[in-house]
Amino acid sequence: MSPDAFELTTEPLQPEAQRFAFEPGVAMDFGAPNWPSSGAKAPEEEMSGPHVGAEAPTRRPDWGAASSAPTGVSSTATFGAALPREISDLKPLGQVNNSFIVAVNGEGLWIVDQHVAHERVLFEQHLRARREGALTGQRMLAPLVLELSPRQLVTLEQIREELVANGFEVEPMGPRSVAVQAAPAGITHADTERLLMQILDGVEKEAEAISMEALQAKIAASTACHAAIKVNMPLDQKKMEWLLAELAKTEAPMSCPHGRPVVLRYSTREIEKAFKRI
Repeated sequence: MSPDAFELTTEPLQPEAQRFAFEPGVAMDFGAPNWPSSGAKAPEEEMSGPHVGAEAPTRRPDWGAASSAPTGVSSTATFGAALPREISDLKPLGQVNNSFIVAVNGEGLWIVDQHVAHERVLFEQHLRARREGALTGQRMLAPLVLELSPRQLVTLEQIREELVANGFEVEPMGPRSVAVQAAPAGITHADTERLLMQILDGVEKEAEAISMEALQAKIAASTACHAAIKVNMPLDQKKMEWLLAELAKTEAPMSCPHGRPVVLRYSTREIEKAFKRI
């Protein structure tokens, strides 16, 4: 993930719509396999690339364009227009490609990106906990030794206290090397290096001027992204129900901390129109 993807949005997504076609003959895989004990992961590009309806990760999505269906039948998928109460009763039906949860309620059909949904949940939990006090990290079985650039070393010293308060324990090992002894809870050994580098590179350009509130939000956003459920990960029914329930508890369930859409909604009326019932 590039440092630019570290940027947070300054305002929530606005309720705008874009036309999407219901194309005939497209099959959906609604299997609900068991939760994998090995913690399966998607390739990095799948995890960090643009999500459904998104432009580049740091750009505000443009939902204004319209496209007509080949058959003349289309439906409106609404991005970012719902409130938490509107998704509080979602019932998951299954997954598409083990990446997107398909759910229903009285409002219509919903498609939820499981990675960014969990990212939103973890971001708010992490940020709230950090602002209530320091977080405890998880110690590694063996220290992770990293070599940093001179600029990364400077940034590390500038934000060291905040890194410690977020669960990191990083000790100098030499002129350019550091040893990571602990990382935020939920971050795997394999993800720790990427997470630390992303934080250092993301705040490097503004380390001298960045506010403590913004720094805490940036670290929380990056940590949540690396700890969240990945795409291409099968979820059983209970896991999907839990995730949707937790998403409904968040303050901004329609977008992730980086501004990507979390859900698409196809209203009941638009579905009826697509099938020519009204």
